[in-house]
Amino acid sequence: MTDFRHRTPLEVRFRDIDAFGHVNNAVFSSYLEQARIRYLLDALEQPRFERLPLILARVELDYRAPILFGEPIEVLTRVDWIGRSSIAMSHELLAAGHLAAQASTVLVTYDYDRAKPMPVPDDWRRRLAQVEGRSLERPVPTGVTT
Repeated sequence: MTDFRHRTPLEVRFRDIDAFGHVNNAVFSSYLEQARIRYLLDALEQPRFERLPLILARVELDYRAPILFGEPIEVLTRVDWIGRSSIAMSHELLAAGHLAAQASTVLVTYDYDRAKPMPVPDDWRRRLAQVEGRSLERPVPTGVTT
């Protein structure tokens, strides 16, 4: 967990709880969304989320333990790599200090006026690599020659 440089504290709301007394599985995605947007606003030094030309393309979420009402939550977030028009992120949801879920997401930079993906802006690449303290070049899949 030490390779996550961004932390977003959250609070379990009563409405997040399902009939079984724990946070509903769908709410985990909302927690990820809140942390993802907070990370990007902080890292890119954007004052408002409306200025982020992004769409969520993929979510993979592994549940590890329930989250109960009243437990403090913290979402750890990092950027794993940046492609031509995509940004891959990883997340860990901690509840009362224990691992509740692990997730990976892929965002696509998107030109809403032209209704198609656009290249990740160079200044975003620089800033995200600076925040992460490492190269964010997309890895070449095993067995693929370039």
